Amino acid sequence: MLDQILDELITAVRGASAAIFVDGDGEAIVQAGETKKDIKLLGAWKEIHLDRIKEITGSLGLGSVKAVLFSLDEGNELIVPVDPDYCLILFMSSYADILHAMTELDKAIALIKKDIE
Repeated sequence: MLDQILDELITAVRGASAAIFVDGDGEAIVQAGETKKDIKLLGAWKEIHLDRIKEITGSLGLGSVKAVLFSLDEGNELIVPVDPDYCLILFMSSYADILHAMTELDKAIALIKKDIE
């Protein structure tokens, strides 16, 4: 089921090339899409970044992190916490519609939460 959720997410977001669902230790649970990049390694690295960002925003009293966007030369990486122990990362082109991607990520997260409960 998780594979299907990620496949549908990639299809729904124009410009999306890959997605990965990662646990709190940075381990890939499932991935989909283009695998030219080592998205397992990128997923682990981005999960570490997300943890640090959550710690800093918490200590500053800025509230909870809803998403983190890395905008790079080769495209965008949008990281969204699923719950305290998981995150979902969507790899997209620089021209992908971020607002639409967030909407589709919200839908995917709702389905993932049902699947992992």
